[in-house]
Amino acid sequence: MTQLSFYIVSDIHGYIFPTDFSKRNQNLPMGLLKVNQLIEQERQHDDYSFKIDNGDFLQGSPLCHYLATEEQSSQPLTDIYNRLNFDFGTLGNHEFNYGLPYLQNILNHLHHPILCANIFDHNNAPLTGQGVNYFKRGDITIGVIGLTTQFIPNWEQPAHIKGLTFNSAVETLKCILPDVRKKSDVVVVSYHGGFERSLDTDIPTEELTGENEGSDILERFHKDIDVLITGHQHRDIAMIKNDTAIIQPGTRGTEFGKVTLTLDHEHRITDKQSTLVSVPSHLSLTLSNNDHSLLNELEDWLDTDITTLSEPMLVTHQFEARTHPHSLINLINYILLEKSGADIASTALFDSAKGFNQQVTMRDIINNYPFPNTFQVLELNGKGIKAALEKSASYFSVNDNNEITVSDTFLSPKPQHFNYDMYGGISYTIHAGAPVGQRVSDIKVGASPLEDTKTYTICVNNYRAVGGGDYKMFAEAPVVKDIQEEGAQVLIDYMTQHDVSYIPQVVNFKVII
Repeated sequence: MTQLSFYIVSDIHGYIFPTDFSKRNQNLPMGLLKVNQLIEQERQHDDYSFKIDNGDFLQGSPLCHYLATEEQSSQPLTDIYNRLNFDFGTLGNHEFNYGLPYLQNILNHLHHPILCANIFDHNNAPLTGQGVNYFKRGDITIGVIGLTTQFIPNWEQPAHIKGLTFNSAVETLKCILPDVRKKSDVVVVSYHGGFERSLDTDIPTEELTGENEGSDILERFHKDIDVLITGHQHRDIAMIKNDTAIIQPGTRGTEFGKVTLTLDHEHRITDKQSTLVSVPSHLSLTLSNNDHSLLNELEDWLDTDITTLSEPMLVTHQFEARTHPHSLINLINYILLEKSGADIASTALFDSAKGFNQQVTMRDIINNYPFPNTFQVLELNGKGIKAALEKSASYFSVNDNNEITVSDTFLSPKPQHFNYDMYGGISYTIHAGAPVGQRVSDIKVGASPLEDTKTYTICVNNYRAVGGGDYKMFAEAPVVKDIQEEGAQVLIDYMTQHDVSYIPQVVNFKVII
């Protein structure tokens, strides 16, 4: 008997160190270096093993922001990954956030293959060079197919994906899986995407847009796939279903996924195990001199003072900050209105947002606006604006105790608080207990009631502008202004160049039953 194990991380998002960067000198049970330490300890017990990164490694943390904007080089990140000796990886959707040249540079310098069989360049060749790889462990042949969610054009800036073609993971497997199965003792699909249906009931858990195809892959191809690695949704999944080992190991290196196959002498799989292993709180980590130097450099930069506010804008309770106008949301929307000249602006409150103390640092701004979104001003009639408000209002629900809560559709299978927007330059009331699509009333732009046929301008981030979060009304609206500056930079520029001691109230809404 032979034991073959796969150790998987996904959605690291640049959280290499054991910190969430909310403050200095943290030692949290998270980060790629800690989780790798655990993996290396564990894999000593296996006959053969693989170490896999399932995508979203290039963007999402202050470290990534610092490397892309200040250093303008991914080399420190690449060096760390190369040192850790991954066997292979695949692309995540966030790999495109800093543009294709930046991504191409890291692909050229990584020592391990990045497999992606469903994204093609302008020459109709796999973007990463290969979509399939065959590995030998002893005399066992392991065929691996890398796949990425096809939904990237619905989120990404067009310039970042120019000339690329994104195909369905399901359709791609139809074409290539039979051949891989024929040539392999073990077949692994590493898919940066998640499950669109409940793994227990097969009932859809989201709109079936094609963003996540994991359930469809499992249903159609389980006989030919031994291990299905997933990601993107940041869920904790480890199970055997339809005789396929399934794994999804969360995010930020708080845990790893382990799939172990037992094979007999004829390379038949006799047993499959799928588990998640969390990083324990007591695990210590000694940084190398280079790592320590990089972290200190980053922490110093994060501690750079930006401005002083007349009073704090702290987010002490996120749900409350989403149900009542909050000074942080008011500040962001005010800056977006000033920057864009639009009638209306919108922003979400991100999960990492803690607001600002009186003294605002670079760290505060990046934690409050962590995504590299740029902005567009769209033209939309009143009917379209109302539709956007109604989409945001679907965030709420009323429970059996007659309390306003978050709708299950925004919590499961993946929390989507970032898809609830609050608007500036417009006042409105949300009736949380009313039917979805009929919840918003008393809408005024400035002092005037919203008119269905009148044209307004609205400033939204680029994710929203292409319809991200199922805001279809924005995807169809003409763009009248393109602001090619990232959210954090827009805030930094405004707060360093303007007096922020008094910010007019531009956010005016209420949520009632």
